[in-house]
Amino acid sequence: MGTEHENNRSSAMTPELLAAVNAATTAAVKEAIAGMSVIMADTIKALAMTPEKMREANKPYVDPAKERREIREKMKFREDEAQNEIEKRRQRENCRHFYPNNLCAVSVIRNFFDRNPRGVCMLCQDWLNPREWVIDAPTDEFPRGYAHIVAEHKDYKLVIQAIQKNG
Repeated sequence: MGTEHENNRSSAMTPELLAAVNAATTAAVKEAIAGMSVIMADTIKALAMTPEKMREANKPYVDPAKERREIREKMKFREDEAQNEIEKRRQRENCRHFYPNNLCAVSVIRNFFDRNPRGVCMLCQDWLNPREWVIDAPTDEFPRGYAHIVAEHKDYKLVIQAIQKNG
């Protein structure tokens, strides 16, 4: 029976010792809670849903790789369009407006409001206009547009020849 009392740990704790342990534990818990409350306050502020954060959260996701690809595609498209325009202009400048069998490739168009015939080349789709008045888009200087005479197309004589040939 003597060994039971020696191994009993509850008898080693005196009320003063229990009070000291209890006070130390309470102080440690209060200190931990105080430190955590500072950390939690910053975290809560960071997580708070402000109107700016709501707007940002409602924005759709934009993939940066997709944006870069679209920009590259737009630049490539513009370069291709510019190259196509240069090629089309070159083709029109070098077109003879005759088929390989030496028949004229110009078709006459007669349904314009000024009753002057015009032509279109079936090979290069170039318009062969007569000398005519043109009114440009309005500007600050000319609010009703700028009217001027445009010289006839360099190959307009082919339209006249086509009219004379076909009657």
